[in-house]
Amino acid sequence: MSIKILRGEFYPDRNAYVAAGEPAIFHCHHYNSYLQAVLLDASSYIDGIETLLADSAQEIAHTQFKAFYGSNSLNEEERKKAVEDYFKFAGFGKIDLKGIDATGGVVETSSDHYGVAFKSKFGINKKPVSYFTCGYLAGAIEAIYDMELGSLEANQDLCIGKGDEISRFTIIRSNNRKNKLIASQQEGNYQLHSLIQPDTTKVDYTAIRQALTNMPLEGAENTGLIDAFGVLLTRHYANYYCNISYGFLDLFTTQMGIDQIEIAKELMTEAGHVCAFNTFGGIMQSNEWNAMIKPMLSSKEDWIHGITAVVNSFGWGFWEIQELTDEKIIMKITGGYEANAYLGRYKEKPSIPISFLASGGVAGLMNLVYVLDLPGRTPVTLDENLYREISNKPEFFKAKQLKCRALGDEFDLIEAVKG
Repeated sequence: MSIKILRGEFYPDRNAYVAAGEPAIFHCHHYNSYLQAVLLDASSYIDGIETLLADSAQEIAHTQFKAFYGSNSLNEEERKKAVEDYFKFAGFGKIDLKGIDATGGVVETSSDHYGVAFKSKFGINKKPVSYFTCGYLAGAIEAIYDMELGSLEANQDLCIGKGDEISRFTIIRSNNRKNKLIASQQEGNYQLHSLIQPDTTKVDYTAIRQALTNMPLEGAENTGLIDAFGVLLTRHYANYYCNISYGFLDLFTTQMGIDQIEIAKELMTEAGHVCAFNTFGGIMQSNEWNAMIKPMLSSKEDWIHGITAVVNSFGWGFWEIQELTDEKIIMKITGGYEANAYLGRYKEKPSIPISFLASGGVAGLMNLVYVLDLPGRTPVTLDENLYREISNKPEFFKAKQLKCRALGDEFDLIEAVKG
């Protein structure tokens, strides 16, 4: 059966992928599982973390598919197929909604990104870990049947991440919901800009972005997972990362006090370090890098430009190097997805700069090139022991956000300095 599928498109003037109003960005299983683990670790002293992880996905999936169905006339079966197909396309895994109706039902899968990711990175977990999939299913099924957001909820009993053969989700009517769900901010407060070619490198930013944004990166037919660059990629929702991060910030400061906010900031910035180490490090050792980008490189500075050019194809906004030496980098970010999302969801300014992923990422790329010396050591196995080794070195780069759009600046500006 031919169905109307949801894919979206890449918008060069905002460096963003958008599907039915929802911005999508590339992130890998290391960041997905590590960021969630950071939040779950805090659940021992912060209430509401598990609910936040599921509800954030539910809000986004409902908003996206409500918009998609509103502009496409689809019957019930076609709507279900669109939800299944997008889940696979984005690298989230494989789901089958045949047993679902307006009252709920059961969904079983042998391939679920979060279950596979957690098991791969941390080993067997004691509890189910696929909060995102719970929320995605509840929100998307609500949209299929034109139900109000928050009408359903999903629970997980079997989970690949805790050693089960399959993950199983039960979707039911929500009768005792304590918190009100709100629609996704979608593109939020985005900015229009253009990709700038630096005159200090031969790295061709435009050619790299063109090539990477046209790569057929989507979930495999049999697993629904995207195995690329040595990691499991996802075309994830930008707003999911932001809403769980800023929601966590709210929970943390409300329950622990505003004077403890730096602790929360460090936790989420560290997730950005881990993302850069694994994602950027994997890319810089990949066949695609060696074939397309490495021939353009003649210095460590070129390696920094090369990975920055790659980032400009991730949907993260426009990254532009303002200053670069072997001891410091200053990165300007226009239309960064973190600021877009914050400004679209919150009326009040934050009490601190909020580009946690970008801050960790900027420092992380410097650590890969100048502390690990990846250009001189590749290939190298990227594991927890190696990460701890470089993070304990005195020359380890640390980031500071100098400007923040969410605080009223025109763009984000991040500095990472050695030692």
